[in-house]
Parts: sequence; structure tokens; C-alpha cells
Amino acid sequence: MLLYKILNPIVSTLLNSPLHGIMSGNTLIIHFKGRKSGRALSTPVSYTIDGDCVRCFTSKSSLWWKNVAACDTVEVLLKGKRHGATPSIETEDAELIAEQLTRFLRRVPRDAKFSGVALDKSGEPNREDILKVAPDMVCVELHLSH
Repeated sequence: MLLYKILNPIVSTLLNSPLHGIMSGNTLIIHFKGRKSGRALSTPVSYTIDGDCVRCFTSKSSLWWKNVAACDTVEVLLKGKRHGATPSIETEDAELIAEQLTRFLRRVPRDAKFSGVALDKSGEPNREDILKVAPDMVCVELHLSH
């Protein structure tokens, strides 16, 4: 998507700077290797965190998650610090994805429009929208190393 090609370098620059605090509360950078090229790649993504589990979502049509799925470990730039992480990818369990996506969008409501989910006046994700988009979404969990 053209918008991401323009915004991602700007967001990455900000997250790598001393001003990362402006965005790093819910945006991080995943560093990984290309599954075919072996090149170092990265992408900024919105996230939530529960303990040592960082969770983010993308559509199946996106390509970055396939590279992350092929990695045993990745690195994340989280709140200005680098961490190793083990990725876990869910693409098939639409019910689980729907449940996790609902929780995610309650905490990062700005991503609802990118996910194709409407929010009601109280900020609750529309259940019908969630069920409609869940089969086309990927839940990426990054389990932080100690």
C-alpha cells in the first residue's frame, strides 16, 4: 500500500530517535530476515503487550508476516530498547483471531479503520465486522526473551 511506503520510513526514523516516546507506547519495529533473500528487513507495527507477549495484527495479503513466520527469532525495538523475541503466527483459527483482534482494537482503536472494523460510540469494536475480517487477518505474537 502506497500510504505505508510513505509513512513507514517516517515512523521508523521517529521510533529509532530519542523522540520515540511520541509513538513507542503502541508502535514498535520488528527486525527480521527475508525468507528467500536473507536480507535484513523491518517494519513498524501497532502492538499491545501482556507480560512477555507482544501482539500485533496484519492482513493475510500483507507480506511481512510470512518472513516473520519463517524466523526462529526476531528482534523488536520496543520503547527504545532492542529485545529478542520468538514469533508465533496464527492464520487459521478465525475464532481465536476474532477474540484477540477485539481485545487489540479496544486498546489500539486507531487501527480499527485499517482492519475494516467500525467502533461504536463507546469505542467497542463491531462484532459483525470482527467476524467478517477475522478469516483474512493474521495474529502475530512475539514472545520476548529474557
